[in-house]
Amino acid sequence: MNDRLDPRERMFLLLGVLILAGIFIWFVLLSPYISTMQNLDSQIEGQRRNLERVETLRQEIEQLRQQLAGFESSGLSGRPLFSQVENLTKQMGVRDQLSSMRPQPDSVQGGFRQQLVEIRLERVTLSQLVGFLHATEYRSNGIQVRSLRIRPRFDDRSRLDVNLVLMSLERA
Repeated sequence: MNDRLDPRERMFLLLGVLILAGIFIWFVLLSPYISTMQNLDSQIEGQRRNLERVETLRQEIEQLRQQLAGFESSGLSGRPLFSQVENLTKQMGVRDQLSSMRPQPDSVQGGFRQQLVEIRLERVTLSQLVGFLHATEYRSNGIQVRSLRIRPRFDDRSRLDVNLVLMSLERA
């Protein structure tokens, strides 16, 4: 059959076969290979991001462990939360506005003992409240505000009534 074709037809036939072979190679070999490599590259990048997140979390955990060790070695972890809160109200000048302070039952979870104290402050100013909350969170060792409810007073809108539940954790 090749002998019956003139040279021009042979060249078109050869060109057609080469184009078909190129298309076959592209769709059967190269395209799946390229898409597989792109998928693998994106998976590698995703795993690299996950590894960075894990490293960040590991650093945060290590920092929290160091803070916990420092807190435990400071000797304040053995003091009852009730007395710590009482001292804090004296230091921040809101002792006169303290109308009630009730300790809640302790609970143990995950090797930690959780202490809770519910306090009620009446007729405090906003600046007194902010100062007390700041001192609670940052100056006291390990005391956190678990819940906070603020209501303005009816007789003087510049004064507030506040209910707080403070919490501390220590190793059981």
